[in-house]
Amino acid sequence: MKRVIYSSYTKLIAALLFITSIVLAALTLTNGMTEFFEEKVRLYDFESNFSRSRHMSFLLDEPENTVFNAYMNLYRVGEDEITQPTREEMESAIEDALYNLHCTDNVNYYVRWNDRVFTNCGASSPEEVMYGEFFSYVKKAANAAAVERNTEPYSRRMSYMIEELSRYDLESEIVVATSIKEETVESCKTIWQRQADIVQRTFIIALTFVAFAILLLIYLVCVCGKNRLGEYKNMWLDNIFAEIHLAFIGFSGFFAVMAYMVLLDEYFVGDFSHNMLFVAAGFLAAAAGAIILSSFLSIIRNVKCKRIVKTSIIFIVLIWIYKGLRSFFRVIGYALSRKTCIILISFLLVYTAAIGILGILAAAHSGLWILVGVLTFLFASFLLSYRAKDLDEVKKGVSEIRGGNLAYKIPELHCEDMKLLADNVNCIGKGLDESVSAKLKAERLKTELVTNVSHDLKTPITSIISYAELLSSSEDLTEEARDYVSVILKKGERLKNLTQDLFDISKVQSGNEDVVLEKLDVSLLINQSLGEHDSEIQKSGLPFVVDAPKELYISADGRKMSRAIINLINNILKYTMKNTRVFIKAFENDGEVVMEFKNIASYPMNFSADEITQRFVRADESRTTEGSGLGLAIAKSYTELCNGKFEIILDGDMFKAVLRFKKF
Repeated sequence: MKRVIYSSYTKLIAALLFITSIVLAALTLTNGMTEFFEEKVRLYDFESNFSRSRHMSFLLDEPENTVFNAYMNLYRVGEDEITQPTREEMESAIEDALYNLHCTDNVNYYVRWNDRVFTNCGASSPEEVMYGEFFSYVKKAANAAAVERNTEPYSRRMSYMIEELSRYDLESEIVVATSIKEETVESCKTIWQRQADIVQRTFIIALTFVAFAILLLIYLVCVCGKNRLGEYKNMWLDNIFAEIHLAFIGFSGFFAVMAYMVLLDEYFVGDFSHNMLFVAAGFLAAAAGAIILSSFLSIIRNVKCKRIVKTSIIFIVLIWIYKGLRSFFRVIGYALSRKTCIILISFLLVYTAAIGILGILAAAHSGLWILVGVLTFLFASFLLSYRAKDLDEVKKGVSEIRGGNLAYKIPELHCEDMKLLADNVNCIGKGLDESVSAKLKAERLKTELVTNVSHDLKTPITSIISYAELLSSSEDLTEEARDYVSVILKKGERLKNLTQDLFDISKVQSGNEDVVLEKLDVSLLINQSLGEHDSEIQKSGLPFVVDAPKELYISADGRKMSRAIINLINNILKYTMKNTRVFIKAFENDGEVVMEFKNIASYPMNFSADEITQRFVRADESRTTEGSGLGLAIAKSYTELCNGKFEIILDGDMFKAVLRFKKF
């Protein structure tokens, strides 16, 4: 059931039914209005019953209004005096006005002005006129302001003209009796009832459609923004700002109503047909209903999804203003909470006021005040410069610490806030100095430990190798024992090399290694290292392509650089893919001698160039091949110890080691 309620098809059907209901309501109102206004006489005015008919009250009031208007047409107010009409003028005017009364065929009246009687039904007294369902009797006695009225059984009075007339003519006696003719009452009652039926029927049907549309709207409001799983979802329409949707709603409703009123006017003057009016009314209702429904539901979806703030220009502006004010007051609060800021703001206020006063005095009096203003400005500049020295001291201290001078201390400052900042910077420098010292001490202790342990391991390892060699030369050993001795010799040699490598790199990193710089021929250095490993190169089957021209000289330690190049060659022999070539090249570039060692790796190089030159880091993560993980680290350390640069470059499967030295 829940899936049906939240289904997109159900929502679409509900939206279409909503628009259809609005269209039917508009067409019902259009039909009722055209039917109602096609009546030649429009009597119904939303009265509860015919006895309350406004039209009937207008007919009863007409004789009284006519008498008042006839008198007021003769009443003149001049600049100096008020002109009252004479008795003859008044009687003649009333006679003419009543003779031309437009509703004389619908009412019977009896009017007496003093002793002059005017009637259209031959009545000799008011009582002869006061009969039927609708009648009225009004009397104002001579020299009296009070007015006697009798409108029973009709109790709705519309006109009070005799009361107005008594303000101008207090002496005359006025009697007005009026009744509506029975045939007029019956005719009007029939028309009134027919028109009331049209209006009531129209409103009942239209309100039914509107009520159904409201129910559909409530359903759409409840389910919009949710899918079948009950999750909140937005539509592309919801990205439009809420104010634009509200503008669409207001404009669509206003335009539809105004266009509808224009079409009705055109229809009643005969410039628009009945069928075209219905089509236009239906189209306007459908278009306005669709736009209003879409925009309204979009706003509701944003409210449900809590996106109304993000999709409202007003909210965005208010949030922006709020953030701006919050930042402003935060800055002001921060400034007022700092002694230096208070001093500077106070000084600025006093300085501005002083300059303003001096400017006024200079304009009003003599040029002496201009000199005083200049001196004030110079004093303020001196004071600000004096205070700015503290900031320069802090900047200098930060620069010194950044440059590595951790022992630098910012001197005592005058400004309280700057003094606190200087103390914090000094504490940072002190903390960094202590941290670096502790780290250096730990590294030194670790290096000394490794060096000492490596040195202590040399003697027992040498003894193990010596005794293993003695055992291997014995003729009494069995074949199985010889194999064991061979393994001991092999592992002992490996352990000896590892210990030596560890000892060498520890000496370099501890700074205890002696360096003897000499002029070296790069070509000779490379070829000599390759010659020492000629047998290993032949066994590997790797073709070495060497391009090292002669007369390229560098200044370095020959023993250490030979060790570095041998380590690179060993690394190539261990990790190069079979049936690939190895390239060794030396050349000059911008005053430097560059040596490059390139090979194709036989394994995925899933490591960084910086990582592989660390101690005990090996390309073979499983560590199944021979090697200590110190070869590249020693090569890099020896190169840098000889004032060179060592760089590893990884490009796909290509591994390249680059050594750079200044040309000798």
